[in-house]
Amino acid sequence: MSNESDRDAFARLFAQHSAWLRAYLVSLLADFASAEEVFQEVCVVLWRKYEQFDPETDFRRWASVIARHKVYQHREKQAKPMRFLSNEVLELVADDAVNLSDALEERRVALRTCLAKLSPNDRKLVSTCYSEVNVSFQKAAIELSRPANTVYKALQRIRAGLRSCIERQIAANQ
Repeated sequence: MSNESDRDAFARLFAQHSAWLRAYLVSLLADFASAEEVFQEVCVVLWRKYEQFDPETDFRRWASVIARHKVYQHREKQAKPMRFLSNEVLELVADDAVNLSDALEERRVALRTCLAKLSPNDRKLVSTCYSEVNVSFQKAAIELSRPANTVYKALQRIRAGLRSCIERQIAANQ
């Protein structure tokens, strides 16, 4: 990666994965302030090394290796190192976090595909119930002028259908 379009592509990759990278660091450091400090350091290194990144490889894995090294450096700099995690355990947690993130992303993509396959009425019901935090099916029933029990049963049916669809999508991609 060395020309202007490569830098733009790298910037898009970085923007796409920066929230994940922050969460990854919080999972390793268990301290938001430390995670934010290390995140800033990781960002600098990623931008310095962007020419070494191969676009054919997994950005998250590449960034996680750099982040992990920065976490080790941060722990060593601490006046009182965190003793509740050894470096070996930290390594296991870091690997699991990357693998779990990949699996969740695969499920998220499958969910989007499955949601697109829903009928317009089912999609509206899902949108009404899940687009805002703490919307009960009773409130959705009032908003949609449908009996609460009907909405509840429809949501059960839709969730079961989405679950099956997601599993089929994932199985088809493997």
